[in-house]
Amino acid sequence: MKTIEYVALFLIGAGIIGTAGWAARAFFIDPGVPIVLKLLAGLALVGFVTLLGYVTWDRVRKARQEPKEIREVRH
Repeated sequence: MKTIEYVALFLIGAGIIGTAGWAARAFFIDPGVPIVLKLLAGLALVGFVTLLGYVTWDRVRKARQEPKEIREVRH
């Protein structure tokens, strides 16, 4: 990947994470939402982030184990 693609992916990710964080903050500080719903949403969020981290780590680990001939193929 080229540097500009990394910059674009970073900007998109930062925008999505920022928007999701703002929405989550509004959800979690709203006194009208029951505490049980807040706890369940928090658990789901922690589970999703854990799964996303595991999948990312697994893909990176498998990419490092590929033979060098496969990684250097140019299209």
